[in-house]
Amino acid sequence: MDAGPVLERVASLQPRDRSFVLVGIGGRGASGKSTLARSIPDAQLVGTDEFWDGAGFELTRLRSEVFEPILRGENASYRAYSWELQACVSEPRPVSPEGVIVIEGVCALHRMFREAYDLRIWVEAPHELRLARGIERDGEEARRIWEETWMPSEERYVERDDPISAADLLVDGF
Repeated sequence: MDAGPVLERVASLQPRDRSFVLVGIGGRGASGKSTLARSIPDAQLVGTDEFWDGAGFELTRLRSEVFEPILRGENASYRAYSWELQACVSEPRPVSPEGVIVIEGVCALHRMFREAYDLRIWVEAPHELRLARGIERDGEEARRIWEETWMPSEERYVERDDPISAADLLVDGF
């Protein structure tokens, strides 16, 4: 993945009536979203995976705990879900309404968030590459979950919500 054009675009963003720029990075699982997000210097990162509740993504919690406060120019904080502990961690994670704030995850470009972003990015990678990366990261025992749950669920989301057409930039994740 060549992050250069993305980094240049982010660096050129000007805040619109606020003290920060808000970047959304969406894409299917293991496409390279997190890698791209981490490459943005000094950005505050919020992962949609941190808003899992054990059964699904709590997008309304992401909206109320992060988007709404920062869009009002207020500090935000949230309790992140730990996939290792299978629970929310007790220490709140802060997000300040300043600099570059990146929201990244499969559903980062969900319809309820799109208009808030200064830049919307979709990272695309082939199915087999994403599956291989997911297995490498999560272990062979996760293959069935990837193939039978995660990947079909992502496809239904992409078909239903069409985040790709909302992207300002499409990035090759391989």
